[in-house]
Amino acid sequence: MRKAILFTVIFSLLLLSAEAQSHQDFFTQSLNINQSGMYFLGGWALANMATGTFGWIRYDGVQKYFHQMNAAWNLVNAGIATYALLDMAGTDFSLLSDSEMMRKHIRSENIYLINAGLDILYMAGGAWMIHAAGNNEKRHDLLKGYGQAVILQGAFLFLFDLTKFAIQCNHRMNFTGTTTSLGLTGNGLTLSIGL
Repeated sequence: MRKAILFTVIFSLLLLSAEAQSHQDFFTQSLNINQSGMYFLGGWALANMATGTFGWIRYDGVQKYFHQMNAAWNLVNAGIATYALLDMAGTDFSLLSDSEMMRKHIRSENIYLINAGLDILYMAGGAWMIHAAGNNEKRHDLLKGYGQAVILQGAFLFLFDLTKFAIQCNHRMNFTGTTTSLGLTGNGLTLSIGL
């Protein structure tokens, strides 16, 4: 799994290394970045559905429910990846104006950022399920297994969404000539955006 994440990050950074010359070049790279992410998400989903189904059949107790939730959760991830890839394949950016291309790009950045916030809620929900398992003998295994799986999936999606947001944001800033710096000062964290 670490090799797959490393490959995606390196591949995405290589896409960014070529400087965009036009809005169409910029938007093509933006779509390529999103597409590589959806292939990665789809691969994660397929791997989790396969191992989840195997574990669901093979194990009992907490492990059974952990694998069951991983399989079920990744049906949704597979659906999202498939929908996004089909939507991108149907995008004819030659019909879009420069401002429409930039709006679509910024929309994808915002989706990644909003999803990262939702991912935190998923992890909190998983932690709550694990906590609730301690007070519920009848559903202990189910709640604990589901909670562990939701934390795992939320953590993966959090890293995925933040990484894709950062890559897309960097891509836009390189294109527009915007610079940013993040620093730690005696008073806290500072973010500087130069135009």
